[in-house]
This record gives sequence, C-alpha cells and structure tokens, in this order.
Amino acid sequence: MNFRYIKSANTNQLVQNFYELNVAETSLPLSSKIIPTAQSHIIFVDSEEGIETNFKSITYKSLGLIVLGQSYKSYTLKAIKPYFNFGISFHPTALYKLLKTDISKFTDKHIDLSKVDSPLYSLLNPIFKENLKGEALASKIENQLAKLDIYESKNTILVDEVIKVIYEREGIINVEELLKIFPISQKNLEIQFKKIIGLTPLKFIKLYKFLCLMRQYESNKATISQLIDYYAYYDFSHFSKDFKLFMNLKPADYFKTENKFLSNYLKE
Repeated sequence: MNFRYIKSANTNQLVQNFYELNVAETSLPLSSKIIPTAQSHIIFVDSEEGIETNFKSITYKSLGLIVLGQSYKSYTLKAIKPYFNFGISFHPTALYKLLKTDISKFTDKHIDLSKVDSPLYSLLNPIFKENLKGEALASKIENQLAKLDIYESKNTILVDEVIKVIYEREGIINVEELLKIFPISQKNLEIQFKKIIGLTPLKFIKLYKFLCLMRQYESNKATISQLIDYYAYYDFSHFSKDFKLFMNLKPADYFKTENKFLSNYLKE
C-alpha cells in the first residue's frame, strides 16, 4: 500500500491538498477506519470491484468520480480488490462555492459526481482517462478548476474568516469566543455553517481539534498525555469520551494496535 499527499500549487483557497493511494494485492483484504478531516472531497476510484464505505447502517459502493461530504464520525473503508484512489481535498467552503447548493445534503454520504453536478463531472472525468498520476494529475485538475466561476457572498467570506480563526487556534476555541470576534448571531452562524460546510460550528470545531491532536500523535510530536493537556481536554476521561464519539472505539483499543493506512493518512 502506497499513500501520499500532494501539495496544492494554487492559492485560490479551493483545494487544500491532493492525495494518491495505490492498494496492491498484498495489502488485501483492506478494512480500516477513516477519521474525517473536516473537509469535503471529490475522489476518483479505479478498481474492478470499487471500494465500500459504511456509515452507520448505510453502505456506499464507490467507483469512478465520487463526492464525499463532511462526516462527523469515523467510517469504515473496505476493499477486496487492488485499486487506485486519487483524492481532491477541498477547503471547507469550496464545494459550496463550486456547486452553489446546500452542502449539508451530502453530509455522511458518498455520491456519484455525475448525479450531483454534470458540468463538473464533464470537466473532471476526461482528466482521469489520460492515465496521469501524482503531481501531473494534480496540476491538470487545478488548471481545470481555475476555469470555473466560483460563487462568493458575504456569508462565504464570513465563514472563511471564522474557519481561519479556528485553524489558527487548532480548534482550541468555542462558539461563544467566535461570536465575540464576528458580528453574527449564534443561530445565523449555525445556519451558514450547516449550509456552506455541512456541519454546525460546534461539530466542526470539535472535529478539527480532535484531528489536530491525532495528527500530532501519529507524527510522534508528543505523547497522548501532553496532547490532552495542550488541546485543553479537562482530563483523560473527557478525551476518551470524544475519542469514542469520533472513532467508535476505545482509546486503548486504538493505541495498542498498528494501523498503517490510518497512520499514513493522518501524517499530512
């Protein structure tokens, strides 16, 4: 299994990064939990069988170009055949700017892009038929996305500014603190976040903070005890509660096992 991130060369705040994954026969069958990254994605899956993703009781079979909406909790990815996966990881507001529709309808869903937006599908699909890989593929995608009209409004600008603060604080901030910084009511902030991103501000903050902690841990930058303190969890019990919420797994069960795929996935 070979997984790597590819940096975005463009600074238009649409794409945050790309990723490329090759899963060979030797890595099968594959079954792994995936932690949401507080982003929406469009992925391309090339495989004989496709890949399965399971959200609660719903199973999606992904093949070709797929829109991945926001998710608040981890989900399971399964594959029984070798596959190639190339992902576009968008800035949280980018999918709304591209599709100009309520993004909450994609939350916890993986949907064929051709059923979501035919023009965008027609723009991107031919690129993946050119058999490009890596940086060449990423560059071609960014060049095509640059041709699109991007929808922006006072609400997208505001949400972008709120997200910038959340990123700067690594999620160590609450909604009340945000409301002191930005001229918006709590109700309106929740409405705009849900529509433009797919998650409420509270869920986005909690998820992003947890993601930052897990990335630090998988990069061996600090111990769990140090990270629990740094990310302002009251104690291990509070952290354990969030861990089980996001991972559907006890911390002890995660930390005593090795998950090569998830470890590489978190090392952005």
